[in-house]
Amino acid sequence: MRFLGLQPQTKQISLALYDHVIRMVEINKGDMSLRSYHERFLPNDIIKNGKIIERETLKDILEECVEEWGIKKKKVQFLVPDTYLVLRNEKLPLTISDDEIKGHLYLEIGSSIKLPFNEAVFDYELVRTTDEHKEILLFAAPENIVTDISTLLESVSLRPEAADVTALSLYRLYYHHGLIDQYEPTLVIHAGIQTMNVSVFYNHQPAFIRQILMDTPHSMWEVDSSSRVSESLKWSGNRNDLRDKIEESITEIERVINFYYYSMNRSGKTIQTAFLSGDFPEMDLLNLRLEETLEIPVKGEAKSEIKEDDGLALPVKYYTAMGLALKGCSDAD
Repeated sequence: MRFLGLQPQTKQISLALYDHVIRMVEINKGDMSLRSYHERFLPNDIIKNGKIIERETLKDILEECVEEWGIKKKKVQFLVPDTYLVLRNEKLPLTISDDEIKGHLYLEIGSSIKLPFNEAVFDYELVRTTDEHKEILLFAAPENIVTDISTLLESVSLRPEAADVTALSLYRLYYHHGLIDQYEPTLVIHAGIQTMNVSVFYNHQPAFIRQILMDTPHSMWEVDSSSRVSESLKWSGNRNDLRDKIEESITEIERVINFYYYSMNRSGKTIQTAFLSGDFPEMDLLNLRLEETLEIPVKGEAKSEIKEDDGLALPVKYYTAMGLALKGCSDAD
């Protein structure tokens, strides 16, 4: 018998806040099936480069979303803005036990471990132990950025309980659906309207995560409400200019891959598969050009294997939020 109001939350809810949009995904904790998903586009400069600029306006918008989506007083997970994420390989002495790693990092971040910000929130993965040292993968972000998001969510009657990053959320989703071979290097790309998040995973761990900036400002995109299904964005400038931006981004992705091959590829294996997600409006063109340039299959919007209960493909723009909702429920955690 449970006291009224103390029933465990049976839903898992995730929020992805970007400069231009808020997205929410809700799943059942038990079988991890999708319950609902929603989005709300934002005016320019409410959030800029992942930093909240117009806090009161964003709070008003979030309050409306919380009410409309029926998630008031629910526990939520959220994404750390990619702009501020730092990923580092660090070597620790063998004398530090696995249980002592977190405490050691608390002491060393800011002194022997230098980060581009003073106060940090962080997590880590133990990569391997050799005869000489322990190697970890350190994830860190500015404490004020994460706290700012967390306190904002609390102010609209939500209960933030965990944060994660884009690349890990996407990997979790693909692995959960049996699309990942952990013993082969895998390229994961999330294409937004202003940035691309590019990462390579091998053996369940990210070898690196990079953000590629695109010269496609928020102000050049406008909301298209002509679709009966959902709103979307369309480019208001010259289409040839947008194509040029796509080519520039693909060139940067090639450079990132080459860096991985020449500097970080311990396995000696080449990337066999790429996954493409996000809300970049010209996703089909991007998918095609990536396949032509990289000469590997790219699983993207036209080839979605992630379905809802009714058999329809989940829109790829919700993949990060869906992968985040699986946090704590998936074998990849």
